[in-house]
Amino acid sequence: MIQTFAAQAMQQQRFMKIMLFSVCMLALPMLAVAQDPQPSAFGDLPIPSWGAEIADSFSKPLHPVIGGVASSGGVGFGVGYDSPEDMPWYQEAEAMVTVRRYWSMEAEIGRRSLSKRSQIGAYGAVRHMSRLDYFGIGPHTVYDDRSTFRLRETTIGTRGWFNVAPSLRVGGSVAAYMPDIGPGAHPAVPSIEEVFSASSVPGFSAEPTFGRYRGFVEFGHLLPTDEANGAESEGYRAAYQVALEIVRDYDSGRHNFHRWETEVKQSLPGFKTGQRLTLHGFLASTNAGSDVPFYMLYTLGGSGGLSSFRPDLLGTDGTRASLRGFRSYRFRDRDLVLMQAEYRIPVHRHVQTTVFVDSGQVAPRTSELFQDLRTTTGFSVGYVHKGRTLGRMDVGFGGGEGVHVFWSFGVFD
Repeated sequence: MIQTFAAQAMQQQRFMKIMLFSVCMLALPMLAVAQDPQPSAFGDLPIPSWGAEIADSFSKPLHPVIGGVASSGGVGFGVGYDSPEDMPWYQEAEAMVTVRRYWSMEAEIGRRSLSKRSQIGAYGAVRHMSRLDYFGIGPHTVYDDRSTFRLRETTIGTRGWFNVAPSLRVGGSVAAYMPDIGPGAHPAVPSIEEVFSASSVPGFSAEPTFGRYRGFVEFGHLLPTDEANGAESEGYRAAYQVALEIVRDYDSGRHNFHRWETEVKQSLPGFKTGQRLTLHGFLASTNAGSDVPFYMLYTLGGSGGLSSFRPDLLGTDGTRASLRGFRSYRFRDRDLVLMQAEYRIPVHRHVQTTVFVDSGQVAPRTSELFQDLRTTTGFSVGYVHKGRTLGRMDVGFGGGEGVHVFWSFGVFD
């Protein structure tokens, strides 16, 4: 009991420090007024000349990168290259390392239509994540069973898409996926093999070469963005996706499986100009009787977990987070449902806040997904430029496991 109270006290102190840091970060532009303000990509926020130069460097072909490798990896820094948009043959590359020593390297080369009707390319990526959380499998796992594992994944393949019509896109990818599993490296959390037996973790020692074949159809109505103020036009925004992924284990064939995924995103005007309500739903089902390795199961909790399995994830309003009242990767299983409602309230030309409700569940069978839904609430503060979120802080609670704060940096549609 004493340890529980102590842990809660430490968590509350950590939360207060993060909130104080957030307030200070948001106040920095105001402190810069006394310096030499220069116009920049940040609109009418007073940015000093050195700040404008740093901001402008992110829009150059060779540019710094701020983002993340995976949830729980912390903020990352690196360098990237994007060929000019007016070139039909494109090259993209990025290398990044995070404060928790996650790292990634990826590159893509291909050809695209200058009218943005089609794109196809070959790509390769390596991600190293040294302490991903694992709590077990199923909707009723125990937080005290938290453990960690290391995952390094290498992917080589080709991908592309084609706009059949202004509101209809089809695409897909073919890739070789090679995982490398190892003990977790968290100094205060035991490694996965210290908490769970090998028989209880599917694919505990399996590191085959997988073939991943994915196809998707996306349709909907996307409203234009008002680049002058970074806001979408009044009205609605709707997008729908259906995808099928087939995975083949080319070593033993034991871990062959396929899964269907359906996603819906609908944005509606709010009560006042500039406000909006975004509704987001995601449903995924894996074929019965298949043996899916634990590191390829769907996960719920925290920020960004689903993007590892669905690279073309729509997400909710400016984020790809799921149940933000829980730690990242808190729940893991074969089937998944996620429902989200998020209401955006602008507080400045480029500073947006939201309040949200997340509800979802994982289960071994689709018929059990709606039996005991988990629901959490919270709020976010983000910086938006030309309708895209460049940096964001999400605070989630209500899951019965404390308050959780998630940071995301980079560009999210």
